[in-house]
Amino acid sequence: MKSIFYLLLIFSTFMNAQNHHTRIINFGGMDWYVRNGNGNPAHNQWSDSEQSVWVDEENRLHLKIRKINGTWHSAEIRSVHPTAYGKHRFFISSNVDKLDKNIVAAVFLYKDDTHEMDIEFSKWGFDINPNSQFVVQPELHQNMHRFDMNLSGSYTTHIIDWQKEIIKFKSIYGHHLNNPKNHFLINEWAYNNKQLIDDQKYRIHINLWLVNNLPPTDKKEAELILSSIDTPISPIEIQGKTDEKVTLYANHYYDNVFVYCHDISGVKYILKNERNEIVFEEKITKNYFFVNLIDLPIGSYQLSIQNANEEFEYRLIKRY
Repeated sequence: MKSIFYLLLIFSTFMNAQNHHTRIINFGGMDWYVRNGNGNPAHNQWSDSEQSVWVDEENRLHLKIRKINGTWHSAEIRSVHPTAYGKHRFFISSNVDKLDKNIVAAVFLYKDDTHEMDIEFSKWGFDINPNSQFVVQPELHQNMHRFDMNLSGSYTTHIIDWQKEIIKFKSIYGHHLNNPKNHFLINEWAYNNKQLIDDQKYRIHINLWLVNNLPPTDKKEAELILSSIDTPISPIEIQGKTDEKVTLYANHYYDNVFVYCHDISGVKYILKNERNEIVFEEKITKNYFFVNLIDLPIGSYQLSIQNANEEFEYRLIKRY
């Protein structure tokens, strides 16, 4: 019994040391663990170096496959806190359609190897394969939808809409909080096997790794960039219709909303509280701006964006 006790003590001490030294970053208003060491998939080496995983001055997330001391290292982050039912939007700003055939980029919800929802970008080592797929794990019949994605730019939005009885996947050209017009759609798919859908402690993962731990065929480092992420556990909920003229999404800090206006002639925004009092009012001279709710109390706010000809109304709900 003593030997078992000491083994458990050593293991506990080891795990506590590992957890103590785990690097944590903040991206999209959330805290994330940065992976380090060796492990699946494909026994990749994972680096938590600031040259492998970082958030830049524009609050964009960068994951990089790098060769370190002669060995290729992959990169991954996972959310510190579990997520919940609802839409998970990933705003990608790099050409995931042009990755080397030995590289996988993925955004996914994960509990264990038999409970997983993935959007993956890879040819899986074969030139003839489509470069994108929606997947629900484990590997069962009709659990995968594969397609080709050919981009003229680098901005795409990818959605995992996790509900109690169905999982809906969608990939869209450009960055959009709400559904844009049909011509922006790249692909979509729905999965409704309830046996694999539950509400038990899924975390959000984002990674960039090597198929079968093989180096890139072009021997070059690779990078995945995300501008932001919008999840059910985001502190700010945005209600209102987004179209081609105005785009909104909860940005990289806990209490900011990013707004992009395609026409900036005479644009201003007004933010009012629940008592219809003006909290902020500002004229805009650039295509994009931030609505800052950091110092405001929890509650509901009305955002009005006006230009010379139109007015756009949105409701912002600050949850915490």
